[in-house]
Amino acid sequence: MKYYFKTPFGIFFISSAPYGGYNLIINDDVINWSEKAEDLAQQVYEGTSGFEEWDSNKELERPSNLEKWQVKI
Repeated sequence: MKYYFKTPFGIFFISSAPYGGYNLIINDDVINWSEKAEDLAQQVYEGTSGFEEWDSNKELERPSNLEKWQVKI
């Protein structure tokens, strides 16, 4: 299962990592990893994702938690 959130810069995906935990991906680049998908969603919300264009733009609407993301099975 993958979670996704569309942005003007591309689509953020949170998906299972092959070595355990979860990857945060945008534009086919893995930009972050965590043991919990919820932690990555929180980083996107707080602007600490590791994707500078997103993190530095505080005016964009951000999903407040993982439940606000779309699910792709």
